[in-house]
Amino acid sequence: MKKLLGIVVLFLIITTTAYSDVKSRYSIGERINNKVILDNKISVKLSDGEWVIVERTGWRWGNYTGQYIFLVKNIKKEIAETISLGFLNTGGKRMADINSYLYEVVFLNKHDGCYGRPEYYKLELFHKGAAINCMIISHIDVNKEIYNPDDKKLAYLNANTIKWIDENSIDLPKIMLSSDHIFFSRQTSSKFYTLNHNINPKFYNGPKTEFITEETSEYHPFNIDKHPKHEKFMNKFISSESSLHMNIEESIGIKRHQKLQLSKYINKKAKIKKEVGGDIVFKISELNVLYKSGALTKEEFIKAKKKLLN
Repeated sequence: MKKLLGIVVLFLIITTTAYSDVKSRYSIGERINNKVILDNKISVKLSDGEWVIVERTGWRWGNYTGQYIFLVKNIKKEIAETISLGFLNTGGKRMADINSYLYEVVFLNKHDGCYGRPEYYKLELFHKGAAINCMIISHIDVNKEIYNPDDKKLAYLNANTIKWIDENSIDLPKIMLSSDHIFFSRQTSSKFYTLNHNINPKFYNGPKTEFITEETSEYHPFNIDKHPKHEKFMNKFISSESSLHMNIEESIGIKRHQKLQLSKYINKKAKIKKEVGGDIVFKISELNVLYKSGALTKEEFIKAKKKLLN
């Protein structure tokens, strides 16, 4: 799913003639902390530690513009966490063509997309007309994802990542937990947004991984019920990613009827505990999202907010 925005952009390169680079907020190799900013609507709070920008680009094709950022946190030369986020601004042009192509990419893609696949652990989807709101929880075989993707025609999209890995002697985890988030609703924005987040369980108190391919992994839906520790850790990950998704829905301004019903996945106690020590404004915003979704009662919200302010 990291490649989804690349597929959409490739279509625009082929079907339009005017192309130019657009200056991006970040530079490759830049090290950042605290949060990454995509545009005036979306920013993502980063986990503690130093992150490096591995890829970034901004583009313009005729009436279309876009941004893409890929950043990594590594610990002792091993990847601990990655985030990729981007948007394609359709500008309200050629809507019928854009709608048709987005449907093909998101729902008819042979190798990935917002439809049920055996390797997906959770899929939550709203789709009506051209509007798409999708969250996918899965695991990835990292070596396969980077060096031998299912769609060989898109392998070139990993070229810059591979170069960075080689130049910096980075060790890859065998398995990472992954979440994908897709948003497109012309009622709120002309932008098609994608976000992908991956974590290495090793650095987040996850159980040891013994089986290291996509099919044999303890996190595969067909295997996970035989590995209760991995299932428990996966459920914590789902809780965290559901909160992330809900925050982005709020930031974009997704209409209530288009939002996903994710509060059922959120572990309230774990979420509040996780928020201690972060940015107060961000934490209050997240508490507000949980309260509006029904995951927190009014009393719990007031109590948690008061604790932060004190």
